[in-house]
Amino acid sequence: MTRSRLAATALLGLLAALIAHGPARAQQNDISPLPVDPATSPLRCLQQPEAPLEYPAEARRLQLDGTVRVGLAFTAPDRPPEVEVLARFADERFVNAVRERVAAYRLPCQAAARGTVRAVQTFVFRLREPVPVRWSQPVELQDTDRARALRACLRTPDDQLQVNASRFDQKTVGNVMVRMTFTAPDQPPEVQALYASTSGNTQDAILDRARSYRLPCLSAEDRPMSFVQHFIYRKHDAGRASFKDEVTLGEFLSNIKGIRQQQAEFDFNTMNCPFTVAWTLGKPALANRVGEIGTGRDPNRAEFLAWLAGLEMDLTPDRFEHLLGRMIKIKVACGTLRLQPATAAAAAPPAP
Repeated sequence: MTRSRLAATALLGLLAALIAHGPARAQQNDISPLPVDPATSPLRCLQQPEAPLEYPAEARRLQLDGTVRVGLAFTAPDRPPEVEVLARFADERFVNAVRERVAAYRLPCQAAARGTVRAVQTFVFRLREPVPVRWSQPVELQDTDRARALRACLRTPDDQLQVNASRFDQKTVGNVMVRMTFTAPDQPPEVQALYASTSGNTQDAILDRARSYRLPCLSAEDRPMSFVQHFIYRKHDAGRASFKDEVTLGEFLSNIKGIRQQQAEFDFNTMNCPFTVAWTLGKPALANRVGEIGTGRDPNRAEFLAWLAGLEMDLTPDRFEHLLGRMIKIKVACGTLRLQPATAAAAAPPAP
Protein backbone atom coordinates (compact mmCIF):
# COMPACT_ATOMS: atom_id res chain seq x y z
CA MET A 1 0.00 0.00 0.00
CA THR A 2 1.41 3.41 -0.93
CA ARG A 3 2.06 6.15 1.63
CA SER A 4 -0.78 8.31 0.26
CA ARG A 5 -3.22 5.42 0.61
CA LEU A 6 -2.04 4.75 4.13
CA ALA A 7 -2.71 8.39 5.00
CA ALA A 8 -6.15 8.20 3.44
CA THR A 9 -7.12 5.19 5.56
CA ALA A 10 -6.43 7.28 8.65
CA LEU A 11 -9.29 9.55 7.60
CA LEU A 12 -11.77 7.49 5.64
CA GLY A 13 -14.12 5.02 7.24
CA LEU A 14 -15.65 2.02 5.50
CA LEU A 15 -18.56 2.39 3.12
CA ALA A 16 -21.84 1.44 4.78
CA ALA A 17 -24.86 0.31 2.78
CA LEU A 18 -27.70 2.82 2.49
CA ILE A 19 -31.03 1.09 2.99
CA ALA A 20 -33.38 2.55 0.39
CA HIS A 21 -35.41 1.49 -2.60
CA GLY A 22 -36.64 2.98 -5.85
CA PRO A 23 -35.06 5.73 -8.00
CA ALA A 24 -32.64 8.33 -6.72
CA ARG A 25 -34.25 10.87 -4.40
CA ALA A 26 -33.18 14.02 -2.61
CA GLN A 27 -32.12 14.19 1.01
CA GLN A 28 -32.13 17.58 2.74
CA ASN A 29 -29.35 18.19 5.24
CA ASP A 30 -29.42 20.80 8.00
CA ILE A 31 -29.20 24.47 7.12
CA SER A 32 -25.96 26.11 8.29
CA PRO A 33 -24.77 29.73 8.40
CA LEU A 34 -22.11 30.35 5.79
CA PRO A 35 -18.59 31.13 7.05
CA VAL A 36 -17.37 34.69 6.62
CA ASP A 37 -16.38 35.23 2.99
CA PRO A 38 -13.18 37.34 2.72
CA ALA A 39 -14.31 38.56 -0.72
CA THR A 40 -17.44 40.20 0.73
CA SER A 41 -16.25 40.89 4.28
CA PRO A 42 -16.01 44.58 5.28
CA LEU A 43 -12.35 43.89 6.06
CA ARG A 44 -11.67 43.90 2.33
CA CYS A 45 -11.55 47.73 2.50
CA LEU A 46 -9.36 47.92 5.62
CA GLN A 47 -6.94 50.84 5.49
CA GLN A 48 -3.62 50.17 7.22
CA PRO A 49 -0.43 52.25 7.59
CA GLU A 50 1.88 51.97 4.61
CA ALA A 51 5.02 52.16 6.72
CA PRO A 52 6.21 48.84 8.16
CA LEU A 53 5.94 48.19 11.86
CA GLU A 54 9.31 48.89 13.50
CA TYR A 55 10.86 46.65 16.13
CA PRO A 56 10.73 48.52 19.47
CA ALA A 57 14.23 50.00 19.93
CA GLU A 58 14.62 49.11 23.60
CA ALA A 59 13.40 45.56 23.00
CA ARG A 60 15.88 45.21 20.15
CA ARG A 61 18.71 46.41 22.40
CA LEU A 62 17.72 43.87 25.05
CA GLN A 63 17.35 41.09 22.44
CA LEU A 64 13.72 40.48 23.41
CA ASP A 65 11.15 38.57 21.33
CA GLY A 66 7.38 38.73 21.66
CA THR A 67 3.96 37.78 20.31
CA VAL A 68 0.82 39.91 20.63
CA ARG A 69 -2.67 38.97 19.47
CA VAL A 70 -5.43 41.60 19.51
CA GLY A 71 -9.16 41.66 19.00
CA LEU A 72 -10.43 44.62 16.96
CA ALA A 73 -13.98 46.04 17.01
CA PHE A 74 -14.85 48.52 14.25
CA THR A 75 -17.95 50.59 15.07
CA ALA A 76 -17.72 53.45 12.54
CA PRO A 77 -15.96 54.09 9.21
CA ASP A 78 -13.97 57.10 10.45
CA ARG A 79 -12.90 55.82 13.87
CA PRO A 80 -10.07 53.56 15.01
CA PRO A 81 -11.09 50.14 16.26
CA GLU A 82 -11.56 49.32 19.90
CA VAL A 83 -8.68 47.07 20.92
CA GLU A 84 -8.57 44.09 23.27
CA VAL A 85 -5.32 42.23 23.94
CA LEU A 86 -6.29 38.56 23.58
CA ALA A 87 -2.87 36.99 24.08
CA ARG A 88 0.47 38.52 24.97
CA PHE A 89 3.78 36.76 25.24
CA ALA A 90 5.64 40.04 25.32
CA ASP A 91 6.22 43.07 27.51
CA GLU A 92 4.59 46.49 27.22
CA ARG A 93 7.02 47.66 24.54
CA PHE A 94 5.51 45.26 22.02
CA VAL A 95 1.93 45.83 23.15
CA ASN A 96 2.33 49.60 22.82
CA ALA A 97 3.84 49.23 19.34
CA VAL A 98 0.85 47.14 18.23
CA ARG A 99 -1.66 49.52 19.80
CA GLU A 100 -0.05 52.47 18.02
CA ARG A 101 -0.24 50.71 14.67
CA VAL A 102 -3.87 49.53 14.86
CA ALA A 103 -4.94 52.99 16.07
CA ALA A 104 -4.36 54.09 12.46
CA TYR A 105 -6.73 51.45 11.01
CA ARG A 106 -9.95 52.61 9.36
CA LEU A 107 -12.82 50.65 7.78
CA PRO A 108 -14.47 53.02 5.26
CA CYS A 109 -17.07 50.46 4.14
CA GLN A 110 -18.28 50.06 7.74
CA ALA A 111 -21.37 52.16 6.94
CA ALA A 112 -22.52 49.58 4.42
CA ALA A 113 -22.03 46.78 6.93
CA ARG A 114 -24.64 47.09 9.65
CA GLY A 115 -23.40 46.40 13.16
CA THR A 116 -19.93 46.10 14.67
CA VAL A 117 -17.24 44.32 12.68
CA ARG A 118 -14.94 42.22 14.87
CA ALA A 119 -11.58 40.84 13.82
CA VAL A 120 -8.43 39.18 15.17
CA GLN A 121 -4.82 39.90 14.22
CA THR A 122 -1.49 38.51 15.47
CA PHE A 123 1.90 40.27 15.53
CA VAL A 124 5.15 38.30 15.95
CA PHE A 125 8.52 39.88 16.87
CA ARG A 126 11.61 37.64 16.51
CA LEU A 127 15.00 39.25 16.10
CA ARG A 128 16.79 36.08 15.00
CA GLU A 129 14.66 35.52 11.92
CA PRO A 130 15.13 36.92 8.39
CA VAL A 131 11.92 38.96 8.83
CA PRO A 132 11.99 40.07 12.47
CA VAL A 133 8.50 41.62 12.53
CA ARG A 134 5.54 39.81 10.96
CA TRP A 135 1.79 40.15 11.23
CA SER A 136 -1.17 38.27 9.87
CA GLN A 137 -4.04 39.57 7.80
CA PRO A 138 -6.95 40.40 10.13
CA VAL A 139 -9.61 37.67 10.21
CA GLU A 140 -13.23 38.65 10.73
CA LEU A 141 -15.08 36.99 13.59
CA GLN A 142 -18.57 35.73 12.91
CA ASP A 143 -21.19 36.41 15.58
CA THR A 144 -22.03 32.76 16.11
CA ASP A 145 -24.61 33.45 18.83
CA ARG A 146 -26.58 35.72 16.52
CA ALA A 147 -26.18 33.28 13.63
CA ARG A 148 -27.63 30.49 15.78
CA ALA A 149 -30.54 32.69 16.84
CA LEU A 150 -31.34 33.57 13.24
CA ARG A 151 -31.04 29.92 12.23
CA ALA A 152 -33.59 29.03 14.93
CA CYS A 153 -36.17 31.45 13.52
CA LEU A 154 -35.76 30.40 9.88
CA ARG A 155 -39.11 29.31 8.45
CA THR A 156 -39.25 26.53 5.85
CA PRO A 157 -42.12 24.63 4.18
CA ASP A 158 -43.78 21.90 6.24
CA ASP A 159 -43.88 19.39 3.40
CA GLN A 160 -40.91 17.28 2.39
CA LEU A 161 -39.11 17.95 -0.86
CA GLN A 162 -40.08 15.35 -3.45
CA VAL A 163 -37.85 15.26 -6.51
CA ASN A 164 -37.26 12.19 -8.65
CA ALA A 165 -33.93 12.68 -10.38
CA SER A 166 -34.57 10.50 -13.41
CA ARG A 167 -31.70 12.04 -15.37
CA PHE A 168 -29.44 11.44 -12.44
CA ASP A 169 -29.99 7.68 -12.19
CA GLN A 170 -26.76 6.93 -14.06
CA LYS A 171 -24.77 8.52 -11.25
CA THR A 172 -24.33 7.01 -7.81
CA VAL A 173 -24.19 10.15 -5.67
CA GLY A 174 -24.70 13.83 -6.43
CA ASN A 175 -24.88 17.06 -4.48
CA VAL A 176 -26.45 20.51 -4.68
CA MET A 177 -25.25 23.26 -2.32
CA VAL A 178 -27.68 26.18 -2.21
CA ARG A 179 -26.89 29.61 -0.76
CA MET A 180 -29.80 31.68 0.56
CA THR A 181 -29.12 35.35 1.39
CA PHE A 182 -31.80 37.16 3.39
CA THR A 183 -31.96 40.96 3.34
CA ALA A 184 -35.46 41.50 4.77
CA PRO A 185 -37.67 39.59 7.24
CA ASP A 186 -40.67 39.22 4.92
CA GLN A 187 -39.02 38.78 1.52
CA PRO A 188 -37.73 35.66 -0.27
CA PRO A 189 -33.98 35.15 -0.16
CA GLU A 190 -31.64 35.55 -3.05
CA VAL A 191 -30.72 32.00 -4.00
CA GLN A 192 -27.78 30.52 -5.87
CA ALA A 193 -26.53 27.01 -6.53
CA LEU A 194 -22.97 27.22 -5.25
CA TYR A 195 -22.24 23.72 -6.47
CA ALA A 196 -24.29 21.14 -8.33
CA SER A 197 -23.59 17.76 -9.90
CA THR A 198 -27.20 17.17 -10.92
CA SER A 199 -29.40 18.07 -13.87
CA GLY A 200 -30.85 21.54 -14.46
CA ASN A 201 -34.41 20.40 -13.70
CA THR A 202 -33.37 19.15 -10.29
CA GLN A 203 -31.56 22.40 -9.49
CA ASP A 204 -34.60 24.45 -10.52
CA ALA A 205 -36.88 22.51 -8.19
CA ILE A 206 -34.49 22.99 -5.27
CA LEU A 207 -33.98 26.71 -5.93
CA ASP A 208 -37.74 27.28 -6.17
CA ARG A 209 -38.20 25.61 -2.82
CA ALA A 210 -35.46 27.73 -1.22
CA ARG A 211 -37.24 30.90 -2.38
CA SER A 212 -40.15 29.97 -0.11
CA TYR A 213 -37.96 30.26 3.02
CA ARG A 214 -38.32 33.33 5.27
CA LEU A 215 -36.24 34.85 8.10
CA PRO A 216 -38.81 36.83 10.14
CA CYS A 217 -36.45 37.84 12.96
CA LEU A 218 -33.92 39.60 10.70
CA SER A 219 -33.72 43.19 11.98
CA ALA A 220 -32.66 46.43 10.34
CA GLU A 221 -29.42 46.35 12.36
CA ASP A 222 -28.42 42.95 11.01
CA ARG A 223 -26.17 42.53 8.03
CA PRO A 224 -27.62 40.38 5.23
CA MET A 225 -27.54 36.80 6.49
CA SER A 226 -26.52 33.87 4.31
CA PHE A 227 -27.23 30.20 4.91
CA VAL A 228 -26.30 27.13 2.92
CA GLN A 229 -28.36 23.97 2.59
CA HIS A 230 -26.98 20.72 1.26
CA PHE A 231 -29.16 18.45 -0.89
CA ILE A 232 -27.83 14.95 -1.56
CA TYR A 233 -28.96 12.45 -4.20
CA ARG A 234 -28.18 8.75 -3.96
CA LYS A 235 -29.18 5.73 -5.95
CA HIS A 236 -30.79 3.00 -3.90
CA ASP A 237 -27.61 0.92 -4.14
CA ALA A 238 -25.21 3.75 -3.26
CA GLY A 239 -22.89 3.38 -0.29
CA ARG A 240 -22.49 6.03 2.38
CA ALA A 241 -18.89 7.18 2.92
CA SER A 242 -17.62 8.76 6.10
CA PHE A 243 -14.42 9.99 7.68
CA LYS A 244 -12.75 8.34 10.63
CA ASP A 245 -14.34 9.88 13.72
CA GLU A 246 -11.22 11.60 15.08
CA VAL A 247 -7.66 12.19 13.83
CA THR A 248 -4.59 14.14 14.87
CA LEU A 249 -3.71 17.38 13.09
CA GLY A 250 -0.75 15.64 11.44
CA GLU A 251 -2.94 12.86 10.05
CA PHE A 252 -5.38 15.43 8.73
CA LEU A 253 -2.74 17.60 7.03
CA SER A 254 -1.22 14.55 5.31
CA ASN A 255 -4.42 14.38 3.23
CA ILE A 256 -4.42 18.05 2.17
CA LYS A 257 -3.74 18.94 -1.46
CA GLY A 258 -0.55 20.98 -1.91
CA ILE A 259 0.34 20.93 1.79
CA ARG A 260 4.05 21.16 0.89
CA GLN A 261 3.39 24.51 -0.80
CA GLN A 262 1.54 25.99 2.18
CA GLN A 263 3.10 28.79 4.22
CA ALA A 264 1.69 29.09 7.71
CA GLU A 265 2.75 29.43 11.32
CA PHE A 266 0.59 28.83 14.40
CA ASP A 267 1.56 28.68 18.06
CA PHE A 268 -1.08 26.52 19.71
CA ASN A 269 0.38 27.35 23.13
CA THR A 270 -1.32 30.77 22.73
CA MET A 271 -4.71 29.16 21.94
CA ASN A 272 -5.60 27.41 25.21
CA CYS A 273 -4.43 24.04 23.90
CA PRO A 274 -5.18 21.21 23.53
CA PHE A 275 -8.47 21.54 21.72
CA THR A 276 -10.60 19.76 19.13
CA VAL A 277 -11.88 21.18 15.85
CA ALA A 278 -14.90 20.03 13.85
CA TRP A 279 -14.03 20.29 10.14
CA THR A 280 -16.74 19.74 7.50
CA LEU A 281 -15.71 19.11 3.88
CA GLY A 282 -16.78 21.83 1.45
CA LYS A 283 -13.93 22.74 -0.91
CA PRO A 284 -13.63 23.00 -3.82
CA ALA A 285 -17.42 23.46 -3.93
CA LEU A 286 -17.36 26.12 -1.20
CA ALA A 287 -15.47 26.94 1.98
CA ASN A 288 -15.16 24.19 4.54
CA ARG A 289 -17.13 24.72 7.76
CA VAL A 290 -14.94 24.80 10.87
CA GLY A 291 -15.94 24.99 14.53
CA GLU A 292 -14.66 24.29 18.02
CA ILE A 293 -15.77 21.36 20.14
CA GLY A 294 -16.19 21.19 23.88
CA THR A 295 -14.51 24.26 25.34
CA GLY A 296 -16.52 27.08 23.79
CA ARG A 297 -15.35 29.63 21.29
CA ASP A 298 -11.88 31.12 21.76
CA PRO A 299 -10.99 34.12 19.53
CA ASN A 300 -7.31 33.21 19.85
CA ARG A 301 -8.02 30.33 17.46
CA ALA A 302 -9.79 32.43 14.81
CA GLU A 303 -6.85 32.73 12.42
CA PHE A 304 -6.05 29.02 12.64
CA LEU A 305 -9.69 28.08 12.01
CA ALA A 306 -9.85 30.45 9.03
CA TRP A 307 -6.75 28.76 7.60
CA LEU A 308 -8.31 25.30 8.05
CA ALA A 309 -11.44 26.54 6.27
CA GLY A 310 -9.39 27.30 3.16
CA LEU A 311 -7.65 23.92 2.83
CA GLU A 312 -8.65 21.46 0.13
CA MET A 313 -8.48 17.72 0.69
CA ASP A 314 -6.79 15.54 -1.93
CA LEU A 315 -9.75 13.47 -3.16
CA THR A 316 -10.85 11.92 -6.43
CA PRO A 317 -14.03 13.47 -7.92
CA ASP A 318 -16.07 10.39 -7.00
CA ARG A 319 -14.80 10.34 -3.41
CA PHE A 320 -15.51 14.06 -3.12
CA GLU A 321 -19.14 13.51 -4.15
CA HIS A 322 -19.49 10.81 -1.47
CA LEU A 323 -17.85 12.86 1.30
CA LEU A 324 -19.10 16.40 0.64
CA GLY A 325 -20.70 17.72 3.82
CA ARG A 326 -19.11 15.06 6.06
CA MET A 327 -17.48 16.11 9.34
CA ILE A 328 -14.23 15.01 10.94
CA LYS A 329 -12.84 15.86 14.39
CA ILE A 330 -9.24 17.11 14.47
CA LYS A 331 -7.26 16.88 17.71
CA VAL A 332 -4.87 19.82 18.08
CA ALA A 333 -2.12 19.34 20.68
CA CYS A 334 0.04 22.01 22.28
CA GLY A 335 3.12 23.07 20.36
CA THR A 336 3.68 24.93 17.10
CA LEU A 337 2.97 24.35 13.43
CA ARG A 338 5.25 25.95 10.90
CA LEU A 339 4.88 25.25 7.20
CA GLN A 340 7.14 26.76 4.56
CA PRO A 341 7.31 25.95 0.84
CA ALA A 342 10.40 23.92 -0.01
CA THR A 343 11.64 26.52 -2.52
CA ALA A 344 11.24 29.33 0.01
CA ALA A 345 13.03 27.31 2.68
CA ALA A 346 15.96 26.70 0.34
CA ALA A 347 16.22 30.41 -0.51
CA ALA A 348 15.99 31.68 3.09
CA PRO A 349 19.33 32.53 4.76
CA PRO A 350 20.29 30.48 7.82
CA ALA A 351 19.44 31.92 11.22
CA PRO A 352 22.40 33.54 12.94
